[in-house]
Amino acid sequence: MDEMGENAKQPDSTEEKRKGTIIVVASEEGMVRGGTSKRLNVEELSVNVNVFLEQMRSVLEKAPTHVGKFQFAEFEVHADITAKGSLALLGTGGEVGASGGLKFVFRRVETQ
Repeated sequence: MDEMGENAKQPDSTEEKRKGTIIVVASEEGMVRGGTSKRLNVEELSVNVNVFLEQMRSVLEKAPTHVGKFQFAEFEVHADITAKGSLALLGTGGEVGASGGLKFVFRRVETQ
């Protein structure tokens, strides 16, 4: 028989579900750290990341090139993944410390 014959391993439904999800540790609203692990749909998370990036594009396009005597060349954003799979910026009320979210660094493109 060929490689795909009767003895070939067929992926079970559990394996397929794992490939389509990603595990995040989500905290309850208002908590800084902790929580329980949860599986999020990868496609849904991908859509939410793209929505977040589009929103950041809108913000960055309005940012000045200079701040006083300083050139504004880079913008760094840390976003946490919520229990529902959306992305959220950590506000000033949060505690400083390690975060397991996503880091985005936007650099200005040099214009000729």
